[in-house]
Amino acid sequence: MFSPQKLHPISYISGLIEAFKQNIIVIIIFLVFNFKDFDFTNIREYIVPAVLSIFFLISFIGQILKVYQTRYWIENNHFILTTGIFNKERKELDISRIQSVDTSQSMINQIVGGVQLQIKTPSDGIELSTISKSQSIELEQTIKDIQVQLADPEIEIDANSINNTDENNELHNNESFDKSSKKRRVFKLSIKDLILMSLTSGAIGIAIAAISPIIGSVSNIIPWKSITEEITHLANAIALIVSIIIGVILVASYIIGALINFIRYFGYTLSQENHQLKIQYGLFTKKNITVPSDRIQAVVEHQSYIRKLFGYTAIHVLITSDFEEKMEDDSSIGGNIMIIPFIKRKEAYGIIKALIPEMDFKPAHKGMSWRGFHRHFLIPSLILILIGSIGFYYWSAWSFLIIGVIILALIIKALLYIRLSGFQLENDELTIQKVNLFSIKRYYLKYDKIIGMEIKAHPFLIRNHLGNFNFLISKGATNQSIGLKFLDENSIENLKKWYVGGDQRVEL
Repeated sequence: MFSPQKLHPISYISGLIEAFKQNIIVIIIFLVFNFKDFDFTNIREYIVPAVLSIFFLISFIGQILKVYQTRYWIENNHFILTTGIFNKERKELDISRIQSVDTSQSMINQIVGGVQLQIKTPSDGIELSTISKSQSIELEQTIKDIQVQLADPEIEIDANSINNTDENNELHNNESFDKSSKKRRVFKLSIKDLILMSLTSGAIGIAIAAISPIIGSVSNIIPWKSITEEITHLANAIALIVSIIIGVILVASYIIGALINFIRYFGYTLSQENHQLKIQYGLFTKKNITVPSDRIQAVVEHQSYIRKLFGYTAIHVLITSDFEEKMEDDSSIGGNIMIIPFIKRKEAYGIIKALIPEMDFKPAHKGMSWRGFHRHFLIPSLILILIGSIGFYYWSAWSFLIIGVIILALIIKALLYIRLSGFQLENDELTIQKVNLFSIKRYYLKYDKIIGMEIKAHPFLIRNHLGNFNFLISKGATNQSIGLKFLDENSIENLKKWYVGGDQRVEL
């Protein structure tokens, strides 16, 4: 690690894929519009493909040279990366500021022993396309050792011992963590829970979205008019057959969606090492994510109504990150990271209280003012009725049925919001519970993590002593608003006094 290192040879294949991505539009245009009329006997017809091939070859050679010229190493407590073909670029990261080292390993990388690695600091980061797994383990261990040395100058690090890759691999693959490593497994998702999680993950919604274009295409292809004219007595049978086909497609899509979810989160494990949370998951694409505890801004519980029936929930954390670049399917770029995907609710809070002992996770007081009930659906309903009237005039009376179903859903959503939403304020911790038509979200915030407060109220709300409020917290490279709508003005005023006045010895 203390001398320049090369990328893994699999990076050249990644370069080929990247070159293909850069020219995909041109390739598709040629295949769609020109290939069907291509005259293989006319030599002039080969000019355009030859030009396209030259551009593709230039792009591919550029990617190869980029991979070949990339070097990385550690020098003077800095991680250094050099890239570039003609214009050399050199990037350095202070190792003392490195917060996480995340890896992603696709199925191809698992076969050849490569990993995609991303090193992050509070404001920057470096991504290495593909390096060997042994280099990744060695690099992460070296960074940890140097950080320990910088924190305690009396500790001396031997570079020769660090380069013993075999020992590092053995330590990394050992499942039983001893006391010296200070790493303990906090949670592991069992196969039984993984199956139940996959079946309750909302895959049916993905299935409906996926098959909608297919259903439309099938409907356009089948000559319904001629069939019904010639065989009118089979119209009902056709409708039944179509319904069965749609049902089969829905079930198949649901199973596929659940299977994808199963594969993605296979072997999900959460561990704690010093002040970091380590997340590992994936069957075909294995991911390793590091979450520094000091970057956690809020804890969020996601619970669908289906999972609520079984007593299960999911725990997310909102973190800060200024790193704008990302590797494929980067789980932390948006600042919302799931640390426990599926667990009994009582067990979940026992775990997160141990991980974040400074928070109490008090439940919210449920119930909002009924004066705001109709405000959730009144204006949208009027707009929908207008749209339904237009649809009735130009299309069919079925438009009113569709609009009626949507308005009913809005009313149910408003009822759930009034009955189940709420908040609780105790000392320096705020709990906010928000409810929508499909799920419940519970936010847990600390006073010192809040960066701003917004209060909004138009004249009609002021007349009814209501208002909307939002607290702002850092999330990813931006921020997120967390608050409630149509809350009683007295409660909003108390929240304002708590935030602006700084009085953290209150209970609401």
